[in-house]
Amino acid sequence: MPSFLSISRRCSIISVVLLSLLSGCTKPQDPVFIESEKAKGLVPDVRQAIASELLDTFGTVPAPESPLWFPIERGGIEGKIRSVKERSENGRITRIKIRYPEEAPEVVAGDVIEIVLDPETILEADLKAAEEGGVSAAYPYKVTVAEFSKISGIITLTEPLCELAEKGSPCIVKPNETLRTGRELYKQYCQKCHAATGDGNGPQAHMLKPKPRDLRLGVLKYTSTKTNSKASTEDLRNLLKGGIPGTAMPAFQILGNHEIDALAQYTKYLSMRGEIERGLCIESEIDFSQEVLDEQLEEAESAEEKREVKEQFQKDVEEYLKIDFPEIVFDVSFDLAEKWSEADEPESKFEIPGSRPDGTGPSRAEPSISSLANGKFLYLSTSAQCASCHGLTGKGDGDQVSKVQKKPDGSDYEEPGLHDVWGNVVVPRDLTYGVFHGASNPSEDIADVVYRAIGAGIKGTPMPAYGGKSLTDDQIWDLVNYIFFLAGDYKDVTPESLDVKKPAAKK
Repeated sequence: MPSFLSISRRCSIISVVLLSLLSGCTKPQDPVFIESEKAKGLVPDVRQAIASELLDTFGTVPAPESPLWFPIERGGIEGKIRSVKERSENGRITRIKIRYPEEAPEVVAGDVIEIVLDPETILEADLKAAEEGGVSAAYPYKVTVAEFSKISGIITLTEPLCELAEKGSPCIVKPNETLRTGRELYKQYCQKCHAATGDGNGPQAHMLKPKPRDLRLGVLKYTSTKTNSKASTEDLRNLLKGGIPGTAMPAFQILGNHEIDALAQYTKYLSMRGEIERGLCIESEIDFSQEVLDEQLEEAESAEEKREVKEQFQKDVEEYLKIDFPEIVFDVSFDLAEKWSEADEPESKFEIPGSRPDGTGPSRAEPSISSLANGKFLYLSTSAQCASCHGLTGKGDGDQVSKVQKKPDGSDYEEPGLHDVWGNVVVPRDLTYGVFHGASNPSEDIADVVYRAIGAGIKGTPMPAYGGKSLTDDQIWDLVNYIFFLAGDYKDVTPESLDVKKPAAKK
């Protein structure tokens, strides 16, 4: 559960973090999350507010945290405040006993106790505190243990709990233990390529092609989910177990299932942290980027006007952070959590319809010709345009690989060719090679893998989704057969025998 208005909290900590980032401190220390380029374009107060929210919500690299309501299995032991043993002068709880549904855990100094609060309650408390100029009634909802008595079971806290904590309040003891396990595994097996912050710029990244994935965008290329869905937790597990053949992404078959699970959760954690940072930057840069301020100052004709522009801009920033920013944080976080949660729902899975037909038999989409012949016609057609990327013979040498493409912002890429969402040049698959990535599990039929790539597309790449729009299910199966023909199957069939004069009809 994030604390949505944290501008007035932990400012000294955030200032130190930002100062070290901006000054290029090189003193050996624990790795820190690197501020994104988008954040660097914002004015300092907004940058600090975003950094503070990320710290409150996600913790640090050595000590990762996640809100309870995020779809991340973070670990922890559930309980309830059984009794209040002591309060501070202002009535806040400082010593407690906890009731557990099962065996009580061993608690030691430094462990964390977290009060369970829903995000709407935190938002309301933070907005009220901002309006009244006080401390949020929801803060702190996470505190550390100062002392634990094994005899009495009494826990002494390092600081008083929030006003909303009371006898009977649900709580979590040792939250984020699974995340911390995932962090240690990530540090051992993943950090050299993907870097501590997940940006794909680890110390070995410069030697690899394709470049390690920037996890902060929250995009996984090969998934079992529909076109606009996130990767499911099972997709992450399968990726870690099976790797990606033909790339530097290995299969971690030496790890146990519980370790794979912890790594999958930590991968999701890095993705959600990066996506929320990006979302907050996008919402803020419209009005509060350094570029916007500089443009306003350029329009001022005198020193007095420049001073007035700066003063008004600062007032607007303060009002934005006080009134709009907390709700923006809530909306961005809640929407993202919902998307990741929905990816694990059965409805988000891309189902393979029907079965692969006999390639030399009649096409179900165009019975007058064979499935292979119809597949070739579709492959070369202007509607599917497969050849424009993969080439006339499937070798990945289509016209698009030599053309200068447009970036999402409308400008041109510096290098010709297709690009993915990470900005890397993408070489279309050489279909004649016969290697196809994206199996949702080790036993999945490769024909289903190819069908899903055509029907649902490949996330983060120029490979579009044809299912439900451009092509029917039967037409996609014909394309699958023709791709296997290009890969060397159907050796008794000649390319010339597949030429057709009449266009294939859609159903």
